[in-house]
Amino acid sequence: MFRHLAILFLSLVMVGCATTSRITNEPVSEPLPTNRQQITTGIKGQRSDRAFFFISLSGGGTRAAAFSYGVLQELHNTRYLDNGQEKHLLDEVDYISSVSGGSFTAAYYGLYGDRIFEDYESVFLRQNVQKTLIGSVLNPFNWLRVLFTGFNRTEMAIDYYDRNIFRGGSFNDIFARDGPFIEINATDLGIGARFSFTQERFNMLCSDVGTFKVARAVAASSAVPVAFAPVALRNYDTCPEQNPDWYSPGHDDFKDNPRMGAVLADYRSYQDKQDRPFLHLVDGGITDNLGIRALYDRVELMGGARNTARALHNEPRYIIIIVVNAATQPENPMDSSDKTPSSVQVMDSVTSAQIERYTVESLTLLEEGYKKWAAQLSTPGHPVKPFFIKLDFESIADKKQRNLLNNMATSFSLPDNEVDQLIEAGRSLLRQSPAYQSLLQQIREVKRAQNVKSQR
Repeated sequence: MFRHLAILFLSLVMVGCATTSRITNEPVSEPLPTNRQQITTGIKGQRSDRAFFFISLSGGGTRAAAFSYGVLQELHNTRYLDNGQEKHLLDEVDYISSVSGGSFTAAYYGLYGDRIFEDYESVFLRQNVQKTLIGSVLNPFNWLRVLFTGFNRTEMAIDYYDRNIFRGGSFNDIFARDGPFIEINATDLGIGARFSFTQERFNMLCSDVGTFKVARAVAASSAVPVAFAPVALRNYDTCPEQNPDWYSPGHDDFKDNPRMGAVLADYRSYQDKQDRPFLHLVDGGITDNLGIRALYDRVELMGGARNTARALHNEPRYIIIIVVNAATQPENPMDSSDKTPSSVQVMDSVTSAQIERYTVESLTLLEEGYKKWAAQLSTPGHPVKPFFIKLDFESIADKKQRNLLNNMATSFSLPDNEVDQLIEAGRSLLRQSPAYQSLLQQIREVKRAQNVKSQR
C-alpha cells in the first residue's frame, strides 16, 4: 500500500498538475540602485584596480561544486607581497559567474568569503544531499503539503538549502560582505534565455533582488527540468519603466550583431507585463553551462571594453579569465551495440550534445572577445595583457585519472574519495596551467619593480 501511495505522490510531483508556484520576489515602487552590486568595490576596498579578474563556474552537480572549490582553494593559497603586505590572489577576483552545481560554490563564497575553506566541505560537498531530498519526497507529511500548499520537490530542495547550507542568507548579505560581484544564472523557460539574479535584471521586474533568498536563486540555477519544478518570479508593474545602464537608442537593434540583438529582445520581453506576468526559471546549464555568456553579453552590450571600463571607473592593466569546466566525456556503450537506446539514453544524449555544441561556441566567442577587449583598452603608454585560463578534465595528462573524473556522476551525492580527487584536480590543474604560471610571473615582476621603486 505504501509503495502505491509513494508512486502516486511521485507522479503528482512529476507532472506538477496539482501545484501552484510559490512567489517570493518582492515588488518595489521605484527601480533600486544597482551600485549595491558592483564589480569593482572589493573586499573593504582592498582589491586592486590594475586587473579585471573574472571566474566562471560550470554546472555538474557536486562534481562541479567540488572542482570549482579546489580552484578557489588554490587561488586562496597563492600569496604575494604588495607593498610589504601579504595578500591572497583570490582576494583580487572581481566577478564570479556560475550555473547549476557551480552556483553552490559561488553563492557560498559570496555569502561567507574565506569561511568557505573552514566548513563548505562538511556543510555541502560531503553531504548526501540527494538522499536527504529523496527522503523528503517519501515523507508522508510532505505529501499533504504537496496536495494542499503547493509544496513540491523544488520547494523541498530550497528549504534544505536555506536551512543547512546558506543559513537564511539573502543577496543583501552578499552585498554587505563587499566581496566580488556574484552572478548566479538560471534559464528563463518562457523565452529560452539566460536569466541572472542581479538588481539590474530585477529592476525590469520591478522587484528587489536584495531581499531574495540565495537558496532560491541557487535552486533555480540547478533545477534540472522534470526532476525539479521551475522556480517562479512575478513580473510586477509597480514601478516606472527603466532601461539598464547599457541601453541606449543608438543600438536598439544591433544590426551588425544579431547575437546581441537577440539578447536585447530578451530584455525587452520583461517590459510586456500583460503577456509575461510570471517567469519560470530552470537550470542555467541549458543556456550556458559554463557561465561565461554573462560576462560576454555584459561587455558587448556596454559597447565594448572601453565603455565598460569607463562605466566601472577602472583602467586595468590585465584581463584575467578563468573558466572552470566540470563537464565530462564519459564512456558511451551505446555505439558498441546494435541494441536500440532507451528513452533515457536518447534524451540524455540529445541534451548533452546541444549543451556541448553551445559550450564550444561560447568558448570561441569569449576567446575572441577577451583579446579584442585587451586591444580596445590598450594604448602605447598603457598596454593591457590578457590571460585566459581554461580548466577541464581533458587537460589532465594522466589517462587513468582523466577517465575516473570523466565517469563521475552528475548528482548531489559523491563518495568522499571522489570529492577529494575533484578538489585536488581543481588545485593541480590551476597550478600547472602555463597561462596561470605566466600570470604569476607577471605579478611577481610588477610587484618586484614596485617594491624596488618604493625603497628608493
